[in-house]
Amino acid sequence: MADEIRISFSMSLQNGNLSETFSGGGSYDQTSAVLAGGVLQVGTATETISLGDVQTAGFAAFRSLSTATAGTAYVAIGHYDGTNLHEFAQLQRNDVSGPVRIAPDVTIGMVAYTATDYTTDIGVQYLVLGE
Repeated sequence: MADEIRISFSMSLQNGNLSETFSGGGSYDQTSAVLAGGVLQVGTATETISLGDVQTAGFAAFRSLSTATAGTAYVAIGHYDGTNLHEFAQLQRNDVSGPVRIAPDVTIGMVAYTATDYTTDIGVQYLVLGE
């Protein structure tokens, strides 16, 4: 088969006289029918996503399930090299990120940054499609 993965997205802005729309999408082949997905409870120590049967990550998307008061907590997402999290995205309450194509051999990590009195882990829903 071909074109097993279909992606579409749209982002728009209307603020007074400032107006912009950005949209796109496409269809992509998937060589093996695998995915990893679920909800990860992210705390203040770096967590990594288990990709299970996914040998090579293709596209990924993330959604914050946080109910924290705006500005008190967010989750950073990035490449984890075993020592450091190289952040490329932040998810605040109800934010979504993706789809993004994941570079080969990347370990996806997440860490929560919270206000000092906020101690609840933050749920992040994720979906990673195999290449």
